[in-house]
Amino acid sequence: MRTSLLVVTLCGITTIAFANGGPFVVKYPGGDPAAKGVLARLDPDLKPAREERLQVVKEDLSVSFGKGSSFDGENTNQSPLATVTAEYRIRNPTKESAEVDFGFPILRGIYVPPMSMMPRPDVRVTVAGKVVKTDIISNSAIYGLIRQRARKLIEARIADDVGLKSHVMVVRKASAATRPPWQEQLRKYAVANLRWNERDAALLAEYAAVDFGKAGGFPADAHWTWGENQEVQKLVTENLGILSAIGEQKATQLFAQLAGRFDPRSAASYEDIFQAWGGEITERSVDLASGKVRPREVVVPPNSLTGWAGRVRLEADPTLCARVDYLDDNAKLTADEKATCRTVLKNLPVVFTFAPMNLLHYRATFPPESEQTVTVTYRQFAYEDTKKPGSYQMAYVVHPASLWKEFGPIHLKITVPEGVKLAASAPCEKKRTESVPVERGTPLACDIYETELKSKTGELFVAIEQAGWQRFAGESSSVANRRAASTSPVAPLNAKAQSK
Repeated sequence: MRTSLLVVTLCGITTIAFANGGPFVVKYPGGDPAAKGVLARLDPDLKPAREERLQVVKEDLSVSFGKGSSFDGENTNQSPLATVTAEYRIRNPTKESAEVDFGFPILRGIYVPPMSMMPRPDVRVTVAGKVVKTDIISNSAIYGLIRQRARKLIEARIADDVGLKSHVMVVRKASAATRPPWQEQLRKYAVANLRWNERDAALLAEYAAVDFGKAGGFPADAHWTWGENQEVQKLVTENLGILSAIGEQKATQLFAQLAGRFDPRSAASYEDIFQAWGGEITERSVDLASGKVRPREVVVPPNSLTGWAGRVRLEADPTLCARVDYLDDNAKLTADEKATCRTVLKNLPVVFTFAPMNLLHYRATFPPESEQTVTVTYRQFAYEDTKKPGSYQMAYVVHPASLWKEFGPIHLKITVPEGVKLAASAPCEKKRTESVPVERGTPLACDIYETELKSKTGELFVAIEQAGWQRFAGESSSVANRRAASTSPVAPLNAKAQSK
């Protein structure tokens, strides 16, 4: 893999994207709202359904760009922290009480406040002013659910084919030293009898050799397992085995690929889930210069591909991991297990993926002939687009509105530091400049943009100028430092030098 300059431009694929949306209604399996467990209440494919009973009177959507704290402390080059609040006024016009499970997708991760005894994604959901319990189905848990369902299908189809089952069982019973010839027989069977191509046949041969109940080469990242819901958390590490050394994206792709060969209709893929929630597989941005939506562009610095066995490091963009074939050489794998991982990487189709998606799940009850306000608030760092002029971007899925029989107007308000250039995929008009407490409660002069979204499908993209943001962040830090120095009972050692 070349490590000079990696330019990633996503184009030509149209199936998913990252942002947020909601509220979405999640359908029950068989219409049973009494089902136990979070996942048991959801559609098996994590897909939303239409809501026919309730009415959304209006949605007030606000996006505010400010500065956040990082684990490394103050960083003026850090991307802006976007606070998103979606407030829905929902009416139940019927004479019966309605209990509803909602799903709300958040694209590209959720901010985790660093100064906390129990770090947790910064999400808050209220119904009629009261905080409600919210489960976070992480991107990794979605991957895990896909693997779980795909493995069940694969094993069922193996069991149904006597010849295939025989070949698979021989591979699984063989030792690592004696396994290769039996894998070759399995591969030939898949080509001759299943009419599979060589690459998928090779993937099946490797799948049969992996013990997916075995602990992986390294544990799942702890920051993916938020909350107390063990049912959701255990999906993160299930059905990975040694393939955790190539990453959960590639491991999940293997399961989906094989399940799709056995039954294209039954293979739940990440792309299918994205489409159902209203996104696209292509990462996109709104161009700061033209205001038009285009494929996202990102230039990764050369040093971002070094360290940790060549894995793309977080200071670049974690979503690039899914586009780069890597094997963690530090994983505790045997030579044969590493060979299995390399064969899987070699034979998987190239997929230009996607930013991560998290689903919020919460429940609300609407009394007969009543109106209630449902509010979802979360924060996330904006993502970078390096096409000149550089920008920071965030996206919001508007598509949920199309899943309701009745959905009123969507009012949008965007708050940015004064003078920082803004672009959005929906025409926005600057209404005023006012003092807003966007950064740690400190009032700052901000430009306020407002509009009413005309389309209730697709996605909303918002971009702010990178150079303008960094200029603001630097000036803001200088002001904060001077304020801290003037109010601190202990002056810094270089206070005299600062005052000159």
